[in-house]
Amino acid sequence: MRFKQLGTAAIELALVLPLLLLVLDGVIEFSLLMYDKVLITHAAREAVRAGVVLSIPKITSEEIALVAQSYCANSLLSMGPGQTPIVSVLQSADPAFQTPLQVTVSFTYRSLLLNSVLSALSTSIAMSSTATGLNE
Repeated sequence: MRFKQLGTAAIELALVLPLLLLVLDGVIEFSLLMYDKVLITHAAREAVRAGVVLSIPKITSEEIALVAQSYCANSLLSMGPGQTPIVSVLQSADPAFQTPLQVTVSFTYRSLLLNSVLSALSTSIAMSSTATGLNE
């Protein structure tokens, strides 16, 4: 009886292994996606903080965007070609006391496995984070 079941474990492994690897890839991809989301959220908050803090002269919108981009530099994880975040800054022309400042950081995440294996599917995910603060 035992000789008839020889090799069944190998066949079962061959059937189950692709599903296990797909689940493992899903866990890794989701973790990387959440990491990037947290990173762009912190970048938006740091840029707003840099923009609303009382300083003379007030920093410009370009300098605020540079704060967010430098926060993300070499930290965002995407498997596509060199992705950079897009930063937009909305503030009044004369940033006076208690006027709002809004920073939005957008980033497109590209998948590791799904992008290379299933290239017919669109596997990029657009993420965006917005932070708002009042000028001091």
